[in-house]
Amino acid sequence: QLPPRKNGENPLLHPFNIVVILKRAQVTDALTLSTGLLHDYVEEKVDLYQAENSIKEDQEGCALLDKYESKVFSDFEEELKIFSLQMKIDWESCRELVVAMRLLTRHKRDFYYQSMINLFTCNDEKIKRMVIQIKLADRMHNVLCIESFNPQQRLYQCFKNLFILNNTKKYLLEKKEGDIDDQQTEKLFKKCSKATYDAFLRVCSLSSVQGINE
Repeated sequence: QLPPRKNGENPLLHPFNIVVILKRAQVTDALTLSTGLLHDYVEEKVDLYQAENSIKEDQEGCALLDKYESKVFSDFEEELKIFSLQMKIDWESCRELVVAMRLLTRHKRDFYYQSMINLFTCNDEKIKRMVIQIKLADRMHNVLCIESFNPQQRLYQCFKNLFILNNTKKYLLEKKEGDIDDQQTEKLFKKCSKATYDAFLRVCSLSSVQGINE
């Protein structure tokens, strides 16, 4: 039901790429990989509902979208309960998946950075690590697919990445202070940093061609 991504790709390629990026960083945890596949599920359902019903993002519209988001989460959780019983999967893992998805979902009522800071203030260390890894993979793939954006939009994507990277750096430094070596998250951090730097250099190049050297 989803439209193609801005670069024309099938929307299903994005969650698949998230899993590939995670696995290349030696992330093997099934819960993290599953959440990576589903991280945009609720947000995309809300976006589709918004487009189909021409809902504006004003106070009234955001309240309506929040209500629909709650319904999508509720329906998803019920499906997951049935699935976990059928497949004999521990419900605690499924509960953690839902909690992680809630953290990764950008709520229409919130400014982007307000939603994203919740990833880094989560009290559950296991879930915090999981959502940070997924968000790094997500932002890395997004910034690698911005060829169809104009320079201003590309710059915005880079700034969103800087917000995630700066908070991840703080997270990793705190881990090192506690003598905890998180190699997987560090690999994802470095890969996302490189992709962001390359994208930003491309912005500079495009701007320079247009005479915007400063």
